[in-house]
Amino acid sequence: MFAPIFDAHPLTSYHILMSTKNPPCLNSDKVESATNLLRAFNHKHRFTIVTRLLAKGSMYPGQIASDLRLPEPYILEQLLILQKTGIVQTLDLVDGVKFVANKRVIRKVNEALQSFLYN
Repeated sequence: MFAPIFDAHPLTSYHILMSTKNPPCLNSDKVESATNLLRAFNHKHRFTIVTRLLAKGSMYPGQIASDLRLPEPYILEQLLILQKTGIVQTLDLVDGVKFVANKRVIRKVNEALQSFLYN
């Protein structure tokens, strides 16, 4: 017969196994923000948009839509998601709004992911 993976404990002894004196150190707002940031990157069109912005600098939504052969309203929706997470920023110009990749945020995300993967 196989040995049990966990020892059987009566329900009254679980407080010994799990310390509830110290609250968890996770900030739910920061966890939600990080989750939204990763979700923004984990989408093929948003990732492609960011890649284009990094390669070309600033672009109008119509330019991005034309490059990707996708409808401009859809591109605007994706850009707004990226803007909410700080991955892209807007440049208000006389002839419209251009979007630009926020390299500082992208670098921080990349560093955090590298640290998570290798530690």
